[in-house]
Amino acid sequence: MMELIAFAIAIAIAYQALKGHRLFRERTLLFLNLSFSLLGAGLLIDALSNAIVLLANFRGGFLPLVGLGYTINFITQVLAYGILVIAYLRQTGNVGGETALAVIPITFFEHNAVSELILIFLLVYIATQTAMNYSISRTTNSLLVFGAFTSLAVSHLFFLLFTLAPIFFPLAHVAQLFGFLLLLGMLLRVNE
Repeated sequence: MMELIAFAIAIAIAYQALKGHRLFRERTLLFLNLSFSLLGAGLLIDALSNAIVLLANFRGGFLPLVGLGYTINFITQVLAYGILVIAYLRQTGNVGGETALAVIPITFFEHNAVSELILIFLLVYIATQTAMNYSISRTTNSLLVFGAFTSLAVSHLFFLLFTLAPIFFPLAHVAQLFGFLLLLGMLLRVNE
């Protein structure tokens, strides 16, 4: 259920980013639109695959759908956050780092430490860039963006800790939803 809610918020973020891009012609909003469209698609596929397995009462023939759904979701997250990393690298003039993303292995079939560490790395980089933007501009919108990506990094830290204790799984989803809501709030403010 949390993934379906996150899907709806991700698509709302993508829509608001596209709307903002059309209004202001800012390229960063186009990257945000593409990124959250990918995130939304991955979340939807993962949620649907899990729902099918639940509806099938965990019958063996349907169990591989869980791994497939997670793999698709992981790939879309790496691509989505990779797009944002590239956008920040271009913004700062450091385009050489783009090739580093090409060597990331992107096929994992379940929640595991390696996949979560890759996502945490990408999100910490984005959160660091948004922190620097906030330290320069000191605007509410830049604070909301910084809070959003920090919350998303924390959510993946909780997904990583979920491999140790199940209590972190719902906390990870709550942190993810909070991050998405902060980003949506910023876009709604920009598009007013």
